[in-house]
Amino acid sequence: MRKPQLRLVIAVTSLIVLALVVTIAVGSLPAACGSCHTMKPYAEALKDTAHASVNCYDCHLAAGSWDWPVFKVRELLGMYPVSVVKAELDGPATRTSRSACLKCHEDVLEHVTERSGLRVRHTTCAPANSCDSCHSAVGHGESTRWILEPAMEDCIGCHRDENASTNCDMCHAGKTTAQRLTRGSWAITHGPEWQTTHGMGDLRTCDACHDDKKCASCHGIKLPHPKDFGSTHPQAALEVPESCDTCHDRAAFCDACHGVPMPHPDDFLPKHSSLVTTTSDPTCIRCHKESDCNRCHVAHIHPGSTDGTIGDDLPETGR
Repeated sequence: MRKPQLRLVIAVTSLIVLALVVTIAVGSLPAACGSCHTMKPYAEALKDTAHASVNCYDCHLAAGSWDWPVFKVRELLGMYPVSVVKAELDGPATRTSRSACLKCHEDVLEHVTERSGLRVRHTTCAPANSCDSCHSAVGHGESTRWILEPAMEDCIGCHRDENASTNCDMCHAGKTTAQRLTRGSWAITHGPEWQTTHGMGDLRTCDACHDDKKCASCHGIKLPHPKDFGSTHPQAALEVPESCDTCHDRAAFCDACHGVPMPHPDDFLPKHSSLVTTTSDPTCIRCHKESDCNRCHVAHIHPGSTDGTIGDDLPETGR
């Protein structure tokens, strides 16, 4: 190759590399990110947070600087072409990595953090994969797609799993109980419409503040249901059927699980043969023993017998 040609190739290559470098450098500015991610004003919202001086890549590169080349390739080959044909980018949201946060906030692992009346030991209470579970809005405020804050239900559930205290004052300070109920999911379950909304919360956390009598005084049954309630609930449903209707829609809840109307309607017995195939039909043996079928169909003891024998006292067969 002649020198003039070589110089031309070098010059063109240099210009391409320079243009690529400038594009990458400019494309790494928060303003450049905000020009494409317009579904919500992320860049504008960033200016009003404590992270206003933080570059987008400082938080959104999962592996820090090591992830930068891969991320830029993804931008050049994926994001930029898409932004040409679409008015805005609206791909799936991704969580920021915990390591990205700890680059600036590593001190939270050294002691108990107290803020806004809440004490937290992050070494034991914070999720291992991301800080977004409690702090998703610290970077983009109200523009965050899904704002997550600490949830009392999660705290109590974990404390119980680890046999830790669920006493309020262990984690809360400087606020009354009434003030603590004004934020998060408890603002709904304990709000003005609590009688209709309290069931929307995690019932396993109720007894952190309320004893069994509090729930039973209205529901007529122990709440939350014990672990074996799935196998023991028939007796409770027979004794206090109205307690089920308080929370559950029979057609959507009972019937959907059992596969037949529950409790059985008055005319169910003469019609049940159209629903049952054998004495071991899975729909039936969830609640009944095979002997329940044999009492009528094998022993020929008809419903309404006057001999006074019912249930397990009846013979298994006709012998």
